[in-house]
Amino acid sequence: MKNILLCLTFLSTALLCHAQKNFKNEVSLGYFSAGEFFDSSAFKVSPFTKGKNISLRYTRLFGKKLSVGLSYTQCGFDYLPTLKKLENNTIMWREQKTFSFDIGFGISKWQISAKAKAGFRYNMVGFKAEHYSSSLHSGGWVEGYGGSKDYGKLGAKLGASIQHPILWRFFGELDCEYAKMFSGGDRNQLLLSYRVGFKF
Repeated sequence: MKNILLCLTFLSTALLCHAQKNFKNEVSLGYFSAGEFFDSSAFKVSPFTKGKNISLRYTRLFGKKLSVGLSYTQCGFDYLPTLKKLENNTIMWREQKTFSFDIGFGISKWQISAKAKAGFRYNMVGFKAEHYSSSLHSGGWVEGYGGSKDYGKLGAKLGASIQHPILWRFFGELDCEYAKMFSGGDRNQLLLSYRVGFKF
């Protein structure tokens, strides 16, 4: 019985490898699950109910190691947990819509591949909203809206990803990306996402 299971495992792995071999194009759809903006030292796991943390990516493979990728991301992060007492300069919300381009270099073994990449990001829309609260009085905290700031339009990025086969031509990819914006607020950003894609 153990030998049969080993044979089935080997055959299914071989089928996965064959199904994902020799395809040079990849399209993937992802969901951002976490982000860090170092300039303000704020971190929040994004709520899945918002449905705004989306990543769409196209990758073209050149040979076994080199790749070129184009990405569109739309992400929002909420920094005001429910029922939490407000403090001065509490950041409530960030939103970005960006295009990015990168060149990657990867290695693979048994169709599990690791890739390092570098490129540029351009923010079409990007801002952060801030919430301020004044001193405590008899009726509770007095709250006031603090306005918003724009992100820089252009930045550079470095990233790494690990890709694994799922079934047939479908694959999953865990991706971590650091971006340094050249101007504007929150120049240092770290985003983590998981994508499901298709090779063709």
